Amino acid sequence: MKKSVIYLAVALLSATVYARVIPNIPNTTIRPTITLLPIQAKTHTVTTKIKNNIAITTLETEYYNPNNRVLEGTYLFALPKGASVGTFSLWINGKEMPAELLDAKKAEDLYVSIVRKMIDPALLEFVGRETFKMRIFPFPARGSRKIKLTYQQVLSADNNLVRYEYPLTAVGNGHNDTIQNFSCNIEIEAQNAIKSVFSPTHDIKIKKQGKTASVSFSGNHINTDRDFVLYMSNSNKRVDLSFIPFAKKGKKGHFLMMLSPKTKVDASEINAKDIVYILDTSGSMVGDKMEQAKKALQYCLHQLNGKDNFNIVSFSTEATTYKDKLISASKSNVKQALDYVDEEIFARGGTNLDEALTYAIDMAPKNSSRPYMIILLTDGKPTIGVTNAEQIIKKVQKANLSNLRLFSFGIGDQLNAKLLDRLAEENNGTREYVSAKEDIEIKISNFVDKVSFPVLSDIKIQFPSVDDLRITEVYPRKFPDLFKGSSITLLGRFRGHGDQVIKVSGMIGGENKEFVYEVSFPEENTENSHVPRLWAVRKVGFLLDQIRLHGENDELKKEVIRLAKKFGIVTPYTSYLVVEDEINRVPTTTRPVPRRQREGWFGRGNAGADRAMKSESGKDAVQASQDIKEMKNAKTAYKKLSGKKGNAQKVIRRVDFKTFYLKNGVWCDSETINKDMSQKQRVVYLSDAYFALLKKYPKIGKFLAIGKEIDLLWNDTVFEIRMKK
Repeated sequence: MKKSVIYLAVALLSATVYARVIPNIPNTTIRPTITLLPIQAKTHTVTTKIKNNIAITTLETEYYNPNNRVLEGTYLFALPKGASVGTFSLWINGKEMPAELLDAKKAEDLYVSIVRKMIDPALLEFVGRETFKMRIFPFPARGSRKIKLTYQQVLSADNNLVRYEYPLTAVGNGHNDTIQNFSCNIEIEAQNAIKSVFSPTHDIKIKKQGKTASVSFSGNHINTDRDFVLYMSNSNKRVDLSFIPFAKKGKKGHFLMMLSPKTKVDASEINAKDIVYILDTSGSMVGDKMEQAKKALQYCLHQLNGKDNFNIVSFSTEATTYKDKLISASKSNVKQALDYVDEEIFARGGTNLDEALTYAIDMAPKNSSRPYMIILLTDGKPTIGVTNAEQIIKKVQKANLSNLRLFSFGIGDQLNAKLLDRLAEENNGTREYVSAKEDIEIKISNFVDKVSFPVLSDIKIQFPSVDDLRITEVYPRKFPDLFKGSSITLLGRFRGHGDQVIKVSGMIGGENKEFVYEVSFPEENTENSHVPRLWAVRKVGFLLDQIRLHGENDELKKEVIRLAKKFGIVTPYTSYLVVEDEINRVPTTTRPVPRRQREGWFGRGNAGADRAMKSESGKDAVQASQDIKEMKNAKTAYKKLSGKKGNAQKVIRRVDFKTFYLKNGVWCDSETINKDMSQKQRVVYLSDAYFALLKKYPKIGKFLAIGKEIDLLWNDTVFEIRMKK
């Protein structure tokens, strides 16, 4: 991971500054008395061009010196281990400056010497990396310096994926710092059409067009607690499989697997579908809500393919079908349906959802291999006919339509969220909710764009099952269809290692096709440290949904708590632990945590979260549904812990594949909490034994960097790092 730091050399400065701007303390036993404020990264702009796996990165940072004195310093930029770097250049305020490349040994000596003088471990995460070095002088009092660095790097490809990293962790002043103004823009050009671009660490905006793609993310106060990771695939296969493993030797591993279709899909390769649109036309939909819903339905009709069949069911006090049976999506039929929606659908009466679902299910073709989709749009609870949610669900179950995909769209929050969620969850669909303030047409049209062109349906995945390798705990549990322009991401676990084959089969253009992929499950690979946490978020989301929709189960609850503690995930069952640490263990030099922030999980508090988990309808129920769905479909491993000001980050640190909790002034590895560890070793902070430990296990530098007192599990031993008393 590429790391950038400013190291400022100033005579007789205090050793109390904690930042990526580190005072140079003279070799003296007398502690300096002058205290410096940390140098601030005010703006940071990253521009990267990636062409045929060659990345040219330019970073421009404006650093501000808030102190009343001129500083002299050294700019350090540490490279990832094993990186192949070509040309590079450095500028200060527009003037190119000479720079030196230190080998890993010289860089390590420099970092260790700074740590010894500063009595601060913050630089230890850079140990083991080659480092650029450049002198900065002068750094004016209460003034700024703009630093620009350009470097070229060869990116490696593995399992059909090209990986790019950018070192956000080193731009600011440590794990709890932010960049005031940040922007990142990446332009990608490949030899083949780009299939997938994704980041497991950050939410990004992506634009793809053939062999090119652009990626961007920006914002104010971007957190610097993790590096930015980007993956790209440009395979020309019909269906591409990308595989990202993580494994610690002797332990169960984790993997991320992504299926992506080719970018250009012929009409013959699009699976024909049968689809019924169910629209709530009860009195509560009257006005602008009804008009938006009608426009959304008309958009759906426009997106039908010529081989599709469709129908419309509207319901209020009673249900009404547009036609007695499914009809083909010919141009004339679609035109007539558009006129029908415009002229014949109005809002009035009660809510007879059961009858509408019955009509939609009864018109499903018998023994058909085509996907049968139901898109349900409603804003209320059933009030006419069968109103019991369990009875409605059982009716749909009784139909036993194996090819059914039911998608629920709820408008507002005065509806039965659990009913809509179960209808979707148990029938191979998804749920979406639109608030009263949102544009219904835009939300539904965005969804329809994704599901209009299925290219692989009824997906089955055959994982290797041999004595040397076992695959378990794959999420999602049911595999959705693969649509044009989208992808499917699976997270799972494996025990064992070796080269194996994964088989993926499904329907394409009415025919069953099978794809075979060779995949390597490593014995050890800790580079992709985001994968275990992302897997845990997915599993916790699945378990919470099971608890919310089917009732609390003690076994499921215990598993949620175990995973949440290990990986630092806020849930209804663990938010109180974070709050307790915030209030009791963080020094009270700042303002008290506002009530809204003390409430914990998704802003509702432990009691509020419990209420939301049990609620069938209302704002809490809808929000709980959306929050849990986000976890189940998570594509990034990191979310803000809790509270608008990030107070939980003061007591929780997520570093690489480990999570640490602040307990009585000690940062405790989550794998050591409440466990009887027989192998323990006490090490005095900054002693010879401390640096010997770092030399023996260079990879632990990133963990030692978070504080002076740590309990760390490494190589089956708990190392208790403590200050000398």
